[in-house]
Amino acid sequence: MRTKDILLDRAARIGTFLTVIAVLLGAVPMANAAAGNNNIKIIAWYGAGNLSKSEYGRDTIILFNPTQFPITMNNWSLQSGGASGSFTAVSYLLPVATIPAGGFYAIAGSGPDYISSAGCVSDHCNLNYPYDYQLKTLEGTATNVDNDLSSTAATIALVDNQSPLGDNCPKTSAHLVDLLGIGASDGSSPVTCFAGSSYASYTPSTLNGVATDINGVVYAYATVRKNRCSDTFDNVNDFTLAFIDFANSRTGSQPCPLGKQLSVSSSATPNNPGIQDPFTITANVVPATNPNSTNLNVTADLSNLGLSATAPLYDDGTHGDPVAGDHTYTLATAAATGTVGTVPGLIVTSTDTQGDIARSLIPLTLAPGIVAMTSPTTSGTAKGGDVLTFPITIKGMHGYGGILNITCTGSPNANSLGVPISTQCVSTPPELTLSNNGTSTLSLAIATGTTHSAGLISQSLPLGLTGILSIGLLTVGVWRRKHLPSVVLLALVTPLMLNTTACGTNAGLGNTSAAPGTYTYVVTATDSNISTITNSLTFTITVQ
Repeated sequence: MRTKDILLDRAARIGTFLTVIAVLLGAVPMANAAAGNNNIKIIAWYGAGNLSKSEYGRDTIILFNPTQFPITMNNWSLQSGGASGSFTAVSYLLPVATIPAGGFYAIAGSGPDYISSAGCVSDHCNLNYPYDYQLKTLEGTATNVDNDLSSTAATIALVDNQSPLGDNCPKTSAHLVDLLGIGASDGSSPVTCFAGSSYASYTPSTLNGVATDINGVVYAYATVRKNRCSDTFDNVNDFTLAFIDFANSRTGSQPCPLGKQLSVSSSATPNNPGIQDPFTITANVVPATNPNSTNLNVTADLSNLGLSATAPLYDDGTHGDPVAGDHTYTLATAAATGTVGTVPGLIVTSTDTQGDIARSLIPLTLAPGIVAMTSPTTSGTAKGGDVLTFPITIKGMHGYGGILNITCTGSPNANSLGVPISTQCVSTPPELTLSNNGTSTLSLAIATGTTHSAGLISQSLPLGLTGILSIGLLTVGVWRRKHLPSVVLLALVTPLMLNTTACGTNAGLGNTSAAPGTYTYVVTATDSNISTITNSLTFTITVQ
């Protein structure tokens, strides 16, 4: 080790020793949260216990001692200040308890019998977890059916006495040990009192106005500290949505590193893929020091994209990772399923052999599926009464798959005989089924006037086959009467659809043809269930 590193290490150890002595002598106020990791911290909060399809059965708070010395909670309290941080009453008393260095303390906000058929539907159910304390026990009002913690916007203060902290968000109070403001992740239920620049988040029952149903559960994630050893006194920076690592006073001590804390930040490129679109997850890891992190492991919970809940990220120069050994971990992947919009719960977790844990959330928005339409040409010239045909290719993108209805509209409204234009623009087939990201084709026939069957018999097709095709199509048209006018035209122009792109065949009869001029037709493909998934092509026809 270099001389500089040795001196820095000794200075850190001496500083820690002096801090311990100062605290024991009462020279350092233990409740100065803004000073950093010198006191007990809230590392997990969950206030949606046993709601419909909730992740956990019981409301939960986990406390942790990140310091290098034991701390005694002597007549402390937990206070709720609503959304504005008005701590005008002591919400819950806390018992006298000593938390060792690197130790945990688990608090239940509801009783062990607070359960119904609607709640606790996941593998993370915590009904039988051995908590250290249940709220309201000191007050003598605890019951097994309590559900004490807020499931919506809340401000929570851990206080070193049992007097009201005060109103107007008193985050500089000498008695404040930790402050946590929690609001909805989509901004629908914000709080105005929090530590730092903004509040931590919870998953609301509706996300961007859409009912949240993530893997069958609502309120799926707790508000969890990204790194239990790190505190910047900035809620939005320090906390993320994640599952709770349950720990209590009987859990083995997990001391924090004396040097740099383990941390991880993550991103997705692009950050708005669709289903089955490739994207790359990147996680930048800063290892812990004193002791140094060894055997780093980085995984991502991608279950909300239909993938693994423990998908490994790599720092090996493969799997989409450009450089091995640089503590930048990557994974090239694609969503198998998912709900369009912001995807919550894409959690990256980094661990090491020393027991350090750090988390971050991958910001990702799942793009809706779309359909693309192409044709070699979208224009043509014909004599009045001719029929032109165009091939159209339709492709699903961003994972789209479904049934598309094909329609064609255009001008003029009627030809010289007053026949509606709907008889002059026909697609075959009128309906397409695409697999996810699949491709299919259809034929478009545009007649520039009414036609006569005798003039439409192709020399390349036997008369009998032409008649069979026409009779078959007419039969389908009678069965589906709403398509009858289109089917009549289709029966007449079917042989012509075998021609090349924008091919015209004279089939007009004098004054039945369209007048010279330019006409436009729009072919539209629309999902049969989701009207917003749609696309169209415009065709321009010049009649000479």
